[in-house]
Amino acid sequence: MKSKTKSNKGAMETGKRFRNGVRVKSRMNRINLLLFIYIPLFLVSCSSAKIYTKADAKSYSMRHRTLAILPPRINIEAGRKDNPENRQAQETTETINAQNEIYSRFLYFVQREKLYLDIQPIEKTNAKFSEIENLYDMPPDELAEILDVDAVLYTDCILSSKKNVAGGIVYAIIFFPYGTPVGIMMATMSTNSVDINMKLYDGPSGYLLYSYNNGFAGLGTKYVFLIDRATKKAIKKMPHYRK
Repeated sequence: MKSKTKSNKGAMETGKRFRNGVRVKSRMNRINLLLFIYIPLFLVSCSSAKIYTKADAKSYSMRHRTLAILPPRINIEAGRKDNPENRQAQETTETINAQNEIYSRFLYFVQREKLYLDIQPIEKTNAKFSEIENLYDMPPDELAEILDVDAVLYTDCILSSKKNVAGGIVYAIIFFPYGTPVGIMMATMSTNSVDINMKLYDGPSGYLLYSYNNGFAGLGTKYVFLIDRATKKAIKKMPHYRK
């Protein structure tokens, strides 16, 4: 009887340890999975924004009814092994993506009645750009007249990307052993950076009313996500924005 009781007790303890072990392992797998999913979102940083607002910008903005978002001028920093043709093709793609993202963010605030502006469809804006060469070289007042809008938004972006091998190794060491998978991910993924400069001009006068300059970076974060983040912050500082 004693041996049977001891045997049952041992089996229960073994089963308990096994279940706890499985439970702990399963929990750690879930934690690692969540880290894989969310770490890139948390590792998004921005520098201090440089903002200029004309002293009487509010009086000009109150007269604005229409705004044109010009195709952003995208410059991708070249690496030593980059092919110039491939880089140019990527710049064209990123220009389209960025303009769509900026346009969507403006419409988001218009829909929520934070901006009382009619945002010109980008298809209409781009059609004018395809008809006339060197529109970017024109003064803002002439460009606004051609586009038939009250204000124009210029955007310049410098895009860059680099590996974060050292940061990944440090993370893996500090949070060993559970941080090792995330550290490996950080070491293999690229940190993308966007330096963005947005300028808002009054159409009739051509005056610069507002300028927003900032840098954003994120591990494994797409450029359009960083541009959208910048646009969101820039709009909230615009003279048109209603709190």
